[in-house]
Amino acid sequence: MTRKEARDAAFKIMFEFIFLKDDANELLAKYYELFGDAEGQKEYLEGVVSGAIEKLDTLDAKISQFLTNRPISRISKVSLSVLRVAVYELLFTDTPASIVINEAVELAKTYEEEKTGKFVNGVLSSVNKEGQAE
Repeated sequence: MTRKEARDAAFKIMFEFIFLKDDANELLAKYYELFGDAEGQKEYLEGVVSGAIEKLDTLDAKISQFLTNRPISRISKVSLSVLRVAVYELLFTDTPASIVINEAVELAKTYEEEKTGKFVNGVLSSVNKEGQAE
């Protein structure tokens, strides 16, 4: 499994979390049962999923900060899942921002539509810009 594939898996698990509210270990166990053990990226996948669920309030607050004229409850579940994974990576990992943002935009466009990629890019660019200013 590549890092890109692991990021896609993290997105899918976070999407499932919205509906099931299972803990990270249960969600990861279901993923491994269906798709295998994330060979080569297990540590990354578990870190991102566990970390994003643990820091959910922080991530949602940061996302909300850069939403214009809409509450977080009004953005699509796909966009929210992509943003949660990407904002977690931007704030809590050393993955280069350009990679995080680019792959998040691609996920959004793959699972939703072209304009979603622009929305995700805007939010993540703002989060990244703020992080660089601190």
